[in-house]
Amino acid sequence: MKFSRILLHILIVILLTILTQVGGVVYVLYLLLKRYIKLNGWKKKITNIGLFLALYSVWSFILIPSLARNLYGRKPLPITNTALKPLRAYTFLMNRHYVAEDLYDVLLAEATAMQNEFPGTITYYLDGCFPLGKKFPLLPHWSHNDGRKIDLAFYYTDATTKKYRNGSPSWLGYGVCESPTAKEENMPEFCAEKGYFQYSFLEKIVPQYKKGNYVFDKTRTKTFIQKLTASSKIKKIFIEPHLKARMHLRSSKIRFHGCHAVRHDDHIHVQL
Repeated sequence: MKFSRILLHILIVILLTILTQVGGVVYVLYLLLKRYIKLNGWKKKITNIGLFLALYSVWSFILIPSLARNLYGRKPLPITNTALKPLRAYTFLMNRHYVAEDLYDVLLAEATAMQNEFPGTITYYLDGCFPLGKKFPLLPHWSHNDGRKIDLAFYYTDATTKKYRNGSPSWLGYGVCESPTAKEENMPEFCAEKGYFQYSFLEKIVPQYKKGNYVFDKTRTKTFIQKLTASSKIKKIFIEPHLKARMHLRSSKIRFHGCHAVRHDDHIHVQL
């Protein structure tokens, strides 16, 4: 029984480390401190939960931002800014919203410019990077391990009112795709034929029932990408080739990411 409990704790530490980077360390501290709680029954359970959440909050929102900036030059993207926000709360709750300071500055400046040009526009970010380490992996991404990459959501309009619609048709932020038409280059089909089963995997598991309420906003998405490519700090942007052609984008910074990754007609990948 004791061995199984130890094994369970080890698995929890590993899982929390994979998901949040710092959660494993916090859990170990929690195990050390909870022994001093002299309560029983439901009071002990509630206090234990509160202790873990308090420790995790202190580490994630007070200690880690300072360490990330001083050790690795990374900053957490804003959470409550009116122009640039996380699409989903899990992004910042799991410490997946850290980027290099140069990328932070570009994103905030261009998101603000978009809001000024298109009033009411909110730019939503998805996964960035973990706060610490030079090559700590941010699963399931291949390259989000150095603070120099960020995924951004598309802009949409409301299918009924035709007005700007904030948010995303995907609860995850990924997986609801702006697929190629019959006349456009179909890279998802090409990659599938080459045996890359993972390429469209998210589209198959993420619910699509909200897709009909959102219309891909070609004008704003194109404008934002052009603003990003105009920055000397931005070196690469990944989107699907059919969207690059549809929006008449010409910059050599906009590239195809390869069949080994996943499709990029549900988000924009930007990197320094």
